[in-house]
Amino acid sequence: MKDLGQSADTNYLVTPKQRRQAATRRTNAKFEEIRDRLHALAVEKGPGSQLPTIRELCTLLNTSSVTLTAALDLLETERVLYRKERQGIFVSEKIHEGTIHVLFNINALADTNASPFWTMLWSQILQEFERRASFKQEQYQFHFLFQPFGRPIPDAYLPLLHAPNVRGCILIGMNARTANHKRLLEIPHVAIAGGGDIVIQGNFGEAFQIAIQALQQQGCQKLACWFPLGFPTDQKVDLEETVEGRVMLEKLQEMKIPLHTFSFKQATTPIYMQKQGISKQEQGYLLVKEVFGAERSRWPDGIYILDDMLTSGALIAWEELGLAVGSDFKVVSQANVGSPILFGRTKQISLIEDDTSDWVRALFSFLDQAMSGGYKPTDQVIQLPARLRLQD
Repeated sequence: MKDLGQSADTNYLVTPKQRRQAATRRTNAKFEEIRDRLHALAVEKGPGSQLPTIRELCTLLNTSSVTLTAALDLLETERVLYRKERQGIFVSEKIHEGTIHVLFNINALADTNASPFWTMLWSQILQEFERRASFKQEQYQFHFLFQPFGRPIPDAYLPLLHAPNVRGCILIGMNARTANHKRLLEIPHVAIAGGGDIVIQGNFGEAFQIAIQALQQQGCQKLACWFPLGFPTDQKVDLEETVEGRVMLEKLQEMKIPLHTFSFKQATTPIYMQKQGISKQEQGYLLVKEVFGAERSRWPDGIYILDDMLTSGALIAWEELGLAVGSDFKVVSQANVGSPILFGRTKQISLIEDDTSDWVRALFSFLDQAMSGGYKPTDQVIQLPARLRLQD
């Protein structure tokens, strides 16, 4: 009776959810086994060869037609094999080519308020793939997801990314780590605006320091930094709660600039616009109206603007007020090389430039290094140097 009681207690403690999870793990393990055996069979047969029929494969692999079909679907997606109606299953001619997967979070492209940086980055990535296709034995697969930036890769993609023929992965706006820092990928991968073994990012601190020094060199003493909604507010306590805010405060301390002489500012959204949202151009416009609507003694004489779209709106407001950048005050603005946002309007503005070609060059350079052999997962952050272009 004692043994029976222990058995009953054990069953009672296992919830229906736990039983489903255990069943799922068993099913996934069987699926991965069948996929791996099918892949090995395809490699053994060689490109262009025909595989046995569905019935013969079920018998050979001791599996159901459902599991086999799922494995065939995945291998066909990976271009390991292909099926011809009423003819059979064939090994792909490209079976020996390695696959690079690109997971692109289109949240950045779908947001009408997003920087043109992301569209330009995507264009540069496509151009690089086209260039590589002419001399590398690679094939590329693109996956477009819509989710908040920095979220982990969805579980549904993990089996695809760990297939035997996958050489590497590029992540844009996604994370190869879970919230508790568990590693999701065991293959070479590089991320932008996300997380993973290798992360490419701009050097925010260096850019901030270079911009402020450029304003000082032009004789500015009452300095300001403007940023779009979503960055820290202009109160010191809020700045200290964010990575960007702490970096800016540390740089000001390094440059021995008293905090009381420096202002951080973002637009205040009018009540009537809070529901519909406010574009970055409108934010820049409203910032100018608020700051330069005060008495002149309170105006900053040097402003670093962290977003070119913000600058675009600010320029309209300054023109309406009859103020001239360069003579009434100095401006350093973030800008994207090749972007039309500030075209023809930067004669009196110095620029901290982001060049997407630099980002893509770094992206593929570090991916190639990781794929070249001896891959060792690590946390590596690559910071691209800031680049200042002085006013024309």
